[in-house]
Amino acid sequence: MKRNVKMTEKQLKNVVETVINETEEKNYEKGKSGMRAARSRADYEPTPKETEIMKNLFGKYENDIPPIVVRYLRKISKKEMTKRLIELDMIDLETVMNEFDVE
Repeated sequence: MKRNVKMTEKQLKNVVETVINETEEKNYEKGKSGMRAARSRADYEPTPKETEIMKNLFGKYENDIPPIVVRYLRKISKKEMTKRLIELDMIDLETVMNEFDVE
């Protein structure tokens, strides 16, 4: 027995997306830029910039830092990072006064 089902375009789109998502294997979360949002070291393949951050910023502790933290540090702006370090009294305002417009 055949049935005719009336659907709006939006409903049809939702059904198609649901079917595609169910059949698609998801081994990882996909970020906005298409990169893996790796939460475990097993899935993590660092970019050259992330490798540089891990080596220069964390030194011998680079393997102890979760990948999601390194991805966050890669994306945060220098100005924002500097402001936060000043707020934590980790760097002196006078040191960076000429470099950034920090209040």
